Amino acid sequence: MGECSYCGSKEPMPFRCKFCGVQFCRDHHLPENHNCHGLETFKKELGKEPEKWIYEPFKARYRKTAGRKIKKPLAGQLFHFLQGLNTRKILYGILIVIILLTLLRATVL
Repeated sequence: MGECSYCGSKEPMPFRCKFCGVQFCRDHHLPENHNCHGLETFKKELGKEPEKWIYEPFKARYRKTAGRKIKKPLAGQLFHFLQGLNTRKILYGILIVIILLTLLRATVL
């Protein structure tokens, strides 16, 4: 059990504030409800660089492709495919190659 740092009530599953890192009850877990000093610091830091506030898809470099699926280059697709391979897929692939080679050999002879 945790204890709320604001009101002192016992809480079976306390919330941890992502701005100040302190535990709070369900009534005081929002930064606005416990006068969070970490939130004030966060707002001051954001005020220095407002371009970081902008959600990624709305930045200038994404305007041309917003809403469209971007195709990866072939090398990227192959790399992504190879990362997803597991032992079963590799064994099935080897088995398919063996079967194809035996069928080709049988048709040639």
